[in-house]
Amino acid sequence: MTNPIANAGQFAAEAEVRAMWQEAATRTARDHCAQLWRVGHGNDVPPEVEPLFDGAMDAWMSNYLFKAAARDPVRPRFVRNFMPGYSWNGAAVPDARMGGDNPDNCYRLAGIAHGGRYRVTGRIVDARPAHVSFTLVENWGTSMTVQTVELPGIEVAPDGRFAITIDDQPANGRPNHMTTNPRVKFLFVRDSMMDWERETPLALEIERIDAPAAQPLSFEERLEEALRRAREDVPLYYWFFRLSAARAVNSMPQPMRTASVGGLVTQASSIGRLRLEDDQAAIIRFDPAGAAYNSLQLAMWWYRSVDAHLLQSGLSATQAARDSDGMITTVVSARDPGIANWVQTDGLRDLLPMIRWQGLPERQQGEGPVHRLDIVPFDRIAAHLPDGVERMDAQERQARLDARRAAWNRRTGI
Repeated sequence: MTNPIANAGQFAAEAEVRAMWQEAATRTARDHCAQLWRVGHGNDVPPEVEPLFDGAMDAWMSNYLFKAAARDPVRPRFVRNFMPGYSWNGAAVPDARMGGDNPDNCYRLAGIAHGGRYRVTGRIVDARPAHVSFTLVENWGTSMTVQTVELPGIEVAPDGRFAITIDDQPANGRPNHMTTNPRVKFLFVRDSMMDWERETPLALEIERIDAPAAQPLSFEERLEEALRRAREDVPLYYWFFRLSAARAVNSMPQPMRTASVGGLVTQASSIGRLRLEDDQAAIIRFDPAGAAYNSLQLAMWWYRSVDAHLLQSGLSATQAARDSDGMITTVVSARDPGIANWVQTDGLRDLLPMIRWQGLPERQQGEGPVHRLDIVPFDRIAAHLPDGVERMDAQERQARLDARRAAWNRRTGI
């Protein structure tokens, strides 16, 4: 595989993020954001996650620094964001997970300005992702959508190449076109991959094809705005966090369309809250419903993914074993229940699960995007499972985890 993320623009952006962390103003803003989050959470924080708070706040700030590195609409470039920390190209890259990130996604952003004309060129590398969305957004929190186009749905040449045009004019018959509005800030791309061993993020480039009157945004201008936006967006993401945390304990309502609450416009999701004691497990069954992309993922209390690059803390519809009726049965627990679809809690009791369905078919398949949640004693799991659920012993589990970590490294190119 030729890694589509390992490019000069990404490496330069990562170097800028490291430089931004050296600025005293960045540390001051980070500490202010931490204070705001503390005030919002009050006394509700589970003691087990207290040691994870500082890391979560560092990642919160890093996420906005990566957005600063992507922000310039005069000289746009795609910048990967929302990743766990990693090392490559001879340097460390900081953790930037926040906002209920999906570890199946490769997230990228590029700065866009209303009145500018842009061309995105793309190419499918190896197996294409299960679902890809290109979304123009109005805010740094990426919750205010202007327009979305998706793959499948984008016109692609037989050799796997395509182009998307972006400007302030309607499509007027142009295929693969997006129209900006005066508030647009970023093009936000999500490559959602269900098969980590095969699927690869798209190779993407972006260029501005008109002659901009403005000068490129300076390092200082982009950093100053990032520090301001990081503070401003705490209330927004505390609200998103409360979509899960305000649920009754051990509940998970049926899915809703996320366009109405700032999520991907073609997505349905079930957002819940778990509090599992050591002798409890959650059995979650869900129907893939013919979606282009479908998964169950766990987030921790600080509203960021549990370490999916190290643990099986989530499963896509491709990674999971299916039941004879087409449903997927998972067991969420601290201890291994001996079934293939174990979802690991990493020792956390308070968890925020989410099931996502993206690219749903127009005509309902199976039961549609539905799920069932049961909280059961750990020693009674078997009595609550459907017949034929795939089992797994300790040796097979270790092999599965080893393969998962290797697939993560292949998919992310690190």
